[in-house]
Amino acid sequence: MTATWIREFSDHRWVELPIPLSRRMVHRLQSSSSKPTTMDATMGSIAPTGLKGKLAALEDFISMQNEELAAQRQEIESLRGDKAGIEEHYQGQLQELKKTMVGDVQRLQDEVKRHFAQQKAENARLQQQITTLKGEKTSLQQQILGLQRRIQEIEEQVGAD
Repeated sequence: MTATWIREFSDHRWVELPIPLSRRMVHRLQSSSSKPTTMDATMGSIAPTGLKGKLAALEDFISMQNEELAAQRQEIESLRGDKAGIEEHYQGQLQELKKTMVGDVQRLQDEVKRHFAQQKAENARLQQQITTLKGEKTSLQQQILGLQRRIQEIEEQVGAD
């Protein structure tokens, strides 16, 4: 933002006031600087001396100010339209992004559920194998104990003979 000065009629006299303007507005003001913007410029270097002349000059100045005001109002409406268009564009993009993200999140959730189910099934299968192997181990240990007793009995018989 930059500041520029504007003349304003206040307390029955013209005063210059600083106003903040965007770069776009400064450019527009500079490009339209060929138009007179003050009452002095409107009236020219030769100011009318009579009341009718001053009144006509003042009416011209007011007319010019009204035209400038109308142009500024049009510019404001144009900017509002631009703003609405931009907001609509980004709202559309936001909605599309939301749809995409919701789909992606749903797909990822489904994939995670599927992986959990697969892992649960694999865990159950491995647990069953562990249980089976433990049973086989117990059976083998019992067979080993039985064979060790038998070996001991045979050794005792061979040693007694």
